[in-house]
Amino acid sequence: MTEQRNRIMIFGPKSDGTYVIEFRTAAGESLAISIPRTEVAVIRHFQERMPYGLYVPDVLNERAPPKRG
Repeated sequence: MTEQRNRIMIFGPKSDGTYVIEFRTAAGESLAISIPRTEVAVIRHFQERMPYGLYVPDVLNERAPPKRG
């Protein structure tokens, strides 16, 4: 079985020039944000540097909000 991890993925550009950023927790919760083509310069910069997404470790510190569930 594959280990579930927190991740951030950048998809695009879509046919209309937009990008979609997906944030997904190891528990399967997700949030997607659509970035209009007029605002994609920063997204392209990061997509070039993380073409396979970014996995984010589950690290708790004093400033982190408590886990739900």
